[in-house]
Amino acid sequence: HTGYLETCESNPWLYMWGGAWEEPREIVRAKAARLLRCDPSEVALTHNTTEGFNTLARGLPLGPGDEVLFSSLNHPGASLPWHHEAQRAGFRVRQFGVPFERIPDLTADELVDLHDRQIRPATRVLVFPHIDNMVGVRHPLRALAAMAHSRGVEFVAVDGAQSVGMIPVEIAGSDVDFYAASPHKWLQAPKGLGLLYVRSDVQTSVRPLWVTWGQQRWARSARVFEDYGTRNLPAVLALGDAIDVQNALGEKEKLRGYARLWHFLRATAESMPGIEWRSPGRWELGGSLCALEVSGIESTALFERMNAEGFVFRPFRTETLNTARISPNLATSDEEIARFFDVAAGLRGG
Repeated sequence: HTGYLETCESNPWLYMWGGAWEEPREIVRAKAARLLRCDPSEVALTHNTTEGFNTLARGLPLGPGDEVLFSSLNHPGASLPWHHEAQRAGFRVRQFGVPFERIPDLTADELVDLHDRQIRPATRVLVFPHIDNMVGVRHPLRALAAMAHSRGVEFVAVDGAQSVGMIPVEIAGSDVDFYAASPHKWLQAPKGLGLLYVRSDVQTSVRPLWVTWGQQRWARSARVFEDYGTRNLPAVLALGDAIDVQNALGEKEKLRGYARLWHFLRATAESMPGIEWRSPGRWELGGSLCALEVSGIESTALFERMNAEGFVFRPFRTETLNTARISPNLATSDEEIARFFDVAAGLRGG
């Protein structure tokens, strides 16, 4: 760190804004594009998923008479930007409810139909998470995007924060227009880094969130959506290193590992009295992010008591959920998962 600072400060212009970073940064962009299976010109290196959705909410040509649609599975970071901009631009935002009680039995066709029935002539944007952050529903990317466009929806935007790095992502040919992600999650890159895919033929439809000196130079690429006034450029390069590590693990091997974790979690939950599985009942519609309900104890109280035992998870307490969301990584052992269930069962009703 000291060596980098000495080098940077010896010539701040060169080592922050000069050409020394150009090739290394573009190498990272190319790695990210291979990860998403798209062209590098369609990838912007942002700060997080929320920045991507702010770019879309402020930049798409929406106004009175237009509607943005998403379900109650949508993350606030992919929802609130639309609500905020609707007040200024005059378009409408509509959220529809998902039957959380039916999540374990929901099929892919039913999930598509649920969205299909909500689309109206005014719906210009459909937003959905690839994998949602509450109960871990893996949305059928291609089927939803194809359905939406066939119904006249102009733009399909996907929140990939909980999918990139966990499951394979194939953007090219998916009919998805925008895909935003936060690599600090399943890619385990440094925080403060994001990815935004913008399909090449819709890039001119989006007004950049910010403008800097290179807009003309970067025209006809997603780089126009980046803020490169001042960035933590070593962290950007570390994103490339994180992608290398994930590639070394192997995409197929990782997928098998996460599927095995999911099956172990579900089987263990179903064997424990008083613990209810609240996530999809099939791996093809799920991920290594699962929701469990422990009867007799409120989820935030469960967290407080289990956190004292060394467990960290996300409690959800809403009108429809009283769940502990757990998201084990490949480094999580079966023994750790079994201990989680043992401690949770011991606290049940206590």
